Amino acid sequence: MATHPISIDSAGGEYMEAVLVIAWAAKPGDPVKAGDLVVTVETAKAATEIEASSDGWLAEVFFAEGQEAPVGAVLGTIADERPVTGGEPAPAAAGTEMPVPQKESPDAAAVPARAACERPIASPLARRMAAAAGLDLSTLTGSGPNGRIKKRDVNAALAARGTALPQGRREETPPAFLPSPLPVRQAAPVVLIHGFGADRSIWRQVIPLLGPAVEAIGLDLPGHGAEAARPASSIEDIAFSLCDRLAGLQVTGAHLVGHSLGGAAALALSRLGRLSVRSVTLFAPGGLGPEINAGFVNGLARATTAQSLERWLSVMVGSAAALPGGYAQAAFRQMERNGNREALVAMAESLFPDGAQAFDLAADLAGLTVPTRIVWGRLDRVIPPAHAARAPGFAAVHLLDGIGHVPQLEAPALAARLIGETVRSAG
Repeated sequence: MATHPISIDSAGGEYMEAVLVIAWAAKPGDPVKAGDLVVTVETAKAATEIEASSDGWLAEVFFAEGQEAPVGAVLGTIADERPVTGGEPAPAAAGTEMPVPQKESPDAAAVPARAACERPIASPLARRMAAAAGLDLSTLTGSGPNGRIKKRDVNAALAARGTALPQGRREETPPAFLPSPLPVRQAAPVVLIHGFGADRSIWRQVIPLLGPAVEAIGLDLPGHGAEAARPASSIEDIAFSLCDRLAGLQVTGAHLVGHSLGGAAALALSRLGRLSVRSVTLFAPGGLGPEINAGFVNGLARATTAQSLERWLSVMVGSAAALPGGYAQAAFRQMERNGNREALVAMAESLFPDGAQAFDLAADLAGLTVPTRIVWGRLDRVIPPAHAARAPGFAAVHLLDGIGHVPQLEAPALAARLIGETVRSAG
């Protein structure tokens, strides 16, 4: 029976010695397909999703959730044939060093849960909460599997010493693609809202470039990503949905960043008046004119193969070379997993009836009283860059040569720089 290793190497030039296994998406014996998420690990900077490299069955798990694994270690294996397994993590793979538990003598005194030099095993959320409160994780005993420190352990320690998290700190686990940890956080986070047919991972390349002092929250639009089961039929519905979710995260003030339909949503969210908006950065925003490439919108929503989706995705960039290798295949697999094709089709019909944008937000843009920036690619074939002419005089406008509809994907460093400049100008 042939097996295929599941592992992670140091990628993108990031220096790291170990990763923390956060969650397995399957258990031994479960079938998996190439491209399926099998395990999520946390590196020094971000949570990383590892996908199956081939079809088969998850055969072995060498590192359980909450355990650290050396970079390059085999985390588990995928077999070509259905394995016979009891479902428990197997012993460490050959060549991978794992600590061997020592038997305690009957009269041995209580042994500390961790050696003094050993990194405490904790959930990413617990680490963030502890860092925010200045709490030393090595002083805690975890109640989770393998002594993993969890949110409840940090809360208990804080309650015992009569402290709480700083005002405004949110305890929800942030999106998997956001950098971690964030040593310093600003009072108002940057809220990133993607465009039609995408999801919050479109900001994956931008987030790390914003710097460690920036707290970023990626939101999925209704009918997209994690919100696939909850579509919306109007820009107002979208704004209310985003507002409710931010309220659930205890976000009362934010710097809004929106792309395309997400740009329109950011303007509509500002109009509600329920959120203290500190600044607004818009990338090729909707709502500044009726024109839109209806063929692109409908093609994106109705694509039934990765090949057809790739043809439409190439429309959104100035050069097809700007699309990362395998981007279309990954996007299509995500859409298939979400099962939101019908939701996207319905939203396209209600938001862009007869091939026109059903909302006009130019007045909302003109009514902003905070630092505002608009970024548009001159080669945009989805929404005409001529719509930028409707920007009010106080807004900074950037027209980018050689860039299409998605500057955050085509020029992530520049996109991050412009977001940062807008945020800093708000003081």
